[in-house]
Amino acid sequence: MPVNLYRLLPGLLVLMVLVGCEQPQAQSEQTPRPVKLMTLEAANATDLRQFPARVEASTRSNLSFRMAGELLALNVSPGQRVSEGEVIARIDNRNAQSELDSARSRLELAKANLERMRYTLERGAVSQARFDEAESEWRAARATFEQAEEQVTHTQLRAPYDGVIAQVPVDNRQIVQVQETVAVIQQPGQLDVVFHLPEQIVQRMPQGDGQPFGEALAYEVRFGNSDKPYLAQLASYTTQASAQSLAYEVTLTLPQPDDITLLDGMSASVRLDLGSLQTDPATPRWHLPPEAVSYSGDNPNQAQVWRFVEPQGVEAVPVEVGELTSKGLEVSGELAAGDRIVAAGAHRLTADTQVTPWEKEQGL
Repeated sequence: MPVNLYRLLPGLLVLMVLVGCEQPQAQSEQTPRPVKLMTLEAANATDLRQFPARVEASTRSNLSFRMAGELLALNVSPGQRVSEGEVIARIDNRNAQSELDSARSRLELAKANLERMRYTLERGAVSQARFDEAESEWRAARATFEQAEEQVTHTQLRAPYDGVIAQVPVDNRQIVQVQETVAVIQQPGQLDVVFHLPEQIVQRMPQGDGQPFGEALAYEVRFGNSDKPYLAQLASYTTQASAQSLAYEVTLTLPQPDDITLLDGMSASVRLDLGSLQTDPATPRWHLPPEAVSYSGDNPNQAQVWRFVEPQGVEAVPVEVGELTSKGLEVSGELAAGDRIVAAGAHRLTADTQVTPWEKEQGL
């Protein structure tokens, strides 16, 4: 009898080991699998884009002299309101005044000579040719006088319309050159906002649209650090992209807001809802990591994602797969904002798999 017991002892030991191994394995199958989850944002959240912009006056003029000279009077400063015809600046007019005085003297002399010739012509003392010559000299003297008179007026720079002085890039008593900007004036009422639209977005515009930048998009403008939106309309756009940025310059226009002071060159931002460019805006599209999509269901041709169900479950959601973009794989289906989707390892899951959200440990 003891001999038989010794013979059975190795077999009993092997059986005990196998039983001991099966229990942890069964227990491990009940352990929830850690999975990385991502929460879907609002359907159009990723379609809202913001672009830096700058403010420009719709009516804006660079004021300059038509002649060089020393700046003797500078009567304006940035932000100052001026009226049409008001003197903005004045340069030294002594040379121009001297030329005017000389031209006036020559004109008076030519006029007196013409009167004498007319008197003598009536008495037959001079020929018609001599009178015509005197008349021609008078006309030339008058033209020279008018030109000299105009030169004197050019020594004063006047406001072309009612407006606000935006910039004064010169200092008093300096020598200014011809066409050198002395002041920049802008007319209040309308503002332009200029920004650049990337080539990738322009490519998404509907074909055959007479105004591709205008009808397809709604433009919201924000100024500085303010979050208040102002609606703007399309004013103009370039038809050729910049060689450096591959972007198109777009100019918007809007009325001057009453609750904020805006000057030429101030910063702004333009917000666009690119969701309006979707061919079927009623069907929301989501961007997921490619690892979140699997074909492990009953139909191998049907893509699906796994939606997390509290407390430890998942459910398959059939989806239609679109293009792979820089934001991820484009999908559409019975999904909603706030859904938590398994972001990786979707092909390893089944409807019976228990999962738990994986949370990154601090320091990793």
